[in-house]
Amino acid sequence: MSPQPSPISRGRFGLLIGLVFTLGVVLVGLSFLGRRAEIATPVAKPTQAPPAKGQVRVKLRSSASLNLDESKNVRPDAPELGPEDLAVFQEKVQARFLALVKEMGYADESRRSGIAISAQMLMDKMGNEPRWKQLENEINAMALTWPKANQQERQVILDRSSAIYDQGAIELRRRLSDLR
Repeated sequence: MSPQPSPISRGRFGLLIGLVFTLGVVLVGLSFLGRRAEIATPVAKPTQAPPAKGQVRVKLRSSASLNLDESKNVRPDAPELGPEDLAVFQEKVQARFLALVKEMGYADESRRSGIAISAQMLMDKMGNEPRWKQLENEINAMALTWPKANQQERQVILDRSSAIYDQGAIELRRRLSDLR
């Protein structure tokens, strides 16, 4: 009798060996990652065991013992706001608006304002709306109170003016993009 051929052909045998090898590599990798995860996790939580002899125990701080005094809340890096600072701020805002108009492609160097006629008409129309008239009146009223205001009041005026100008820049950008 002649020997019987094996039921598994050479191609299938190679595939089976490759599969077993791949499975072995994956299992070794997972066991390695499992050990690293065990090493990374703390062995005992502070509530479960006291610290070792060489370790330092950290006392937890509570907010119950804090003394908060508003009079000592001074920012030494905050600059004092002088009588001309609002005007300087408004000049910077105007420069930002002009840069925005240039960025949007509505600059016209031949005109005194440096803004194209269509953008100027849009800005005038926007300024005549009741909402923007009210905000303009608010800015003018705050500018009148600026010289007699203390530092905190001046900071509030500056913050509110900045918020109004930011709203105006957002609205102007939207309207200029709609103009195209």
